Amino acid sequence: MIEAYKILEDTPERITYEYNALLTWGIFAALGMGLAGVFLGIFLLQVLCGIAMVIYLYIGFTKVNPINKKVRKALREGTLTMEGSKYSFQRPLRLTITHSNAE
Repeated sequence: MIEAYKILEDTPERITYEYNALLTWGIFAALGMGLAGVFLGIFLLQVLCGIAMVIYLYIGFTKVNPINKKVRKALREGTLTMEGSKYSFQRPLRLTITHSNAE
């Protein structure tokens, strides 16, 4: 299965996640395929778009949501640093959460 985030570093001081840009571009491709299916009247493309969107939602709920909860918490605490872009394959989005000494 496609992983949404890859753990680059996991130490007691911090954890760094790297986002899989293929997910973002995959959903854009699926939406384009679905629109082409609507405009051209090709039902198969519409069905494939729907299946791709269901897979994307599954990945979102099972793989992305747990990490997003950690990211939101770190953002509130001020321990999150972000770099890169979720659209870039060259400089993908990297999220670094610095653990406080209290944990």
